[in-house]
Amino acid sequence: MSFKDILVHIDTRTTCQSRLAAAIGLARQHRARLTGLYVIPHPYFASHHVDPQKIAAEAKKDFAEATAAAGIETEWICADCAASNMDMSQLINLHAHYRDLLVVSQVDFEHPERSSPPDLPERAVLGAGRPVLIVPYAGQFESIGQRVMLGWRGGPESSRALHDAMPLLGAAEAVRVISIEGRHGDEASRCHDADICQHLQRHSIKATSERLVSGDMKVGDLLLSRIADQGIDLLVIGAFSQSRRGHQTLGEIGRYLLDSMTVPVLMSH
Repeated sequence: MSFKDILVHIDTRTTCQSRLAAAIGLARQHRARLTGLYVIPHPYFASHHVDPQKIAAEAKKDFAEATAAAGIETEWICADCAASNMDMSQLINLHAHYRDLLVVSQVDFEHPERSSPPDLPERAVLGAGRPVLIVPYAGQFESIGQRVMLGWRGGPESSRALHDAMPLLGAAEAVRVISIEGRHGDEASRCHDADICQHLQRHSIKATSERLVSGDMKVGDLLLSRIADQGIDLLVIGAFSQSRRGHQTLGEIGRYLLDSMTVPVLMSH
């Protein structure tokens, strides 16, 4: 199994370069078709001093130049919020429904972009219906998935993330499964003694596992610490959701990772 149809969000932010490089690397690895999606923001959120069609044309040119030497099949889509009566997140999610994987960037809150919603990665994870690869705003990540960490809890979100990431897990040099209990324990991880590594082995994926208790340390901090210690270049994790004031949001760990990630994170919901 491999990804055959990858969608990458294209915009004018500085993070687009690393995001596109990551998407190109995955498309080459999986011999996938790479679609660049540029969304013209609603006029209310766009600068009145620029021509949106001109910016879109420049983005298309940059996409073509970046992908030309990669030897991959490409497609370009330009969607317009005003014409479609949809916001940017809705349009991105709509097109993601027809792809195997969506690639977006972590938001750099120190350099906000008015035309892009600050919760775009979160809304993509919750609404795309497909695995979403979030690329950190700092650093270059052209090679992703050589050493993979799978955050495993044993619930439906973890299972969905694992099976969505099978194309990456199968091609990885090393897969590390980590289960972390909070200080008060985790009933979901204790209710059975099944070993997910046995399931992975049946797919010819060799994985090692460890079970930790976070204690006084936040689960997110412990994950990032183990990622650094083990030279991990991709984290795969299920996205848990919760309802806050009538709106669906990511759980505490998911939101923490979106803020503090140090390597690309593949989330599934």
